[in-house]
Amino acid sequence: MNIKIISIASKKTEYESIISDYLGRLPKQITSEHIKIPIVRRTKKQSINQIIEAEGKNFLEKIADRETLIVLDQRGRSISTNEFSNWMQDWLDNAIDPIFGIGGPDGFSESVLNRANKILSLSSMTLPHSLVPVILAEQLYRSWSILNHLPYHRS
Repeated sequence: MNIKIISIASKKTEYESIISDYLGRLPKQITSEHIKIPIVRRTKKQSINQIIEAEGKNFLEKIADRETLIVLDQRGRSISTNEFSNWMQDWLDNAIDPIFGIGGPDGFSESVLNRANKILSLSSMTLPHSLVPVILAEQLYRSWSILNHLPYHRS
């Protein structure tokens, strides 16, 4: 399985090493990568909607029609870690390579949300944009730990 996390982000953050650490803990048969797409520069001439649409267009250029896209959005479905690990088991069983999409600071366009196979909410609280890939990477590792009966998931 290959897991991609595609983030629309402004710059490199101090959390990159944490993301790499969690993704690096996954076994070698699960490859992963975190791809960053630059945010669209905000100007007074553009509306937020125009910016979101432009970022959505840039994002969708990275996704093939046949790929499984899971978008992280506050309007998405909240699930437990155990349910997330069930999703991971399904991906492993069915040779699915999930792509996780993390929108820019203003979220995703409707075109991206409509393209998504699933829309997932990490929390009903507003999270710092730069922490979302960290939380996702940790949950991916935790889910794999649950599937493999490792003690990490109890911490």
